[in-house]
Amino acid sequence: METLKNSSDFRKVIDRGSREILGTITVFRLLNEKGITRIGISVSKKTGNSVTRNKIKRRIREAIRKSASFLPAGEDIVIIARRKAANKGYKEVEKDVLEILKVRKVEGEIE
Repeated sequence: METLKNSSDFRKVIDRGSREILGTITVFRLLNEKGITRIGISVSKKTGNSVTRNKIKRRIREAIRKSASFLPAGEDIVIIARRKAANKGYKEVEKDVLEILKVRKVEGEIE
């Protein structure tokens, strides 16, 4: 798993990819030819100050880290946190990330 870093890569996924919205996050997905999964996370300044934005990004990254082995290969994924994420705890954000990425939490496998 790699990270999307260029704004042009983000823009390509947002413009051409499919969109799903759930609770605290919006996810854009686009198949790539590289055969690896690349993920980018974005949190708007409207969500809060830098401390709040970084806390949301850490929560999303941790949920992805726990489920990385269950993600499909060959996709570019952009996760955009919604304003609601600022008021939610880690478990709620993790539930939304796992659900929207279609990762099924199997007891004992993801902890």
